[in-house]
Amino acid sequence: MANFPVPLDNLIQYVRALHPDGSPLDRVTDAFSVSATLNEESDALLGHFVDQARRSGATWSQIGEAMGVTKQAAQKRFVPGRFGDFSRFTDRARNAMAAARALAGNADVSAAHLAAASLVEPLGLAAKAVRRAGLTPEQVCAALGAGPAELPPDASPAERAAELAHLACDETGKEALKSAVRAALKFGHNYIGTEHLLLGVIDSGGPAAGALAVLGLTPEAARAHMKAEIEAFQAARAKGTA
Repeated sequence: MANFPVPLDNLIQYVRALHPDGSPLDRVTDAFSVSATLNEESDALLGHFVDQARRSGATWSQIGEAMGVTKQAAQKRFVPGRFGDFSRFTDRARNAMAAARALAGNADVSAAHLAAASLVEPLGLAAKAVRRAGLTPEQVCAALGAGPAELPPDASPAERAAELAHLACDETGKEALKSAVRAALKFGHNYIGTEHLLLGVIDSGGPAAGALAVLGLTPEAARAHMKAEIEAFQAARAKGTA
């Protein structure tokens, strides 16, 4: 195999450069953040070539063999519309996904369902950013033609994972979820929250994004509102009031 494009020494120097005067524990924090980003990027890299293999006619059995895993393991990881155990999703984001599934009924979850459901948690950052923009969830849902979503009944992590195990998305929903991961990476986050779900819809384009843009939630405006809410949350957490 050719030399790896990002040598370990380069990564070490990059982490050290983030906070040149940082303590050893600061370096651990920075290294964890970089590692999480690399994990997400590696998933995106592998997913890109899995998509190409599928388009070329490769079967899931062949893809699994190429990866050294079973057909079932490959499908669980890469079949669009199925997202494993949602381990990187916050509790509020999982609730939003469950709400989107309920909102979709017998149909596949769309970007519009995801956007409406991202507001189901009043204390979630998506709902707060929408209020910061001078909008109400009802206005957003009306523009989307979906919702309002209802908060799902309380469930344990295992129960929620089982509930979402076979969640299916249409093409707009799949693109929105992919964009949600990219939105999290841009913020340097290693989790998916309601804020990333809403940004994923906005960044993915399409009718739902267009409806939100009419309300003033363009990618630039939405990201600015999200950034302000994230900073406010982090400040409150630092003070112990979050």
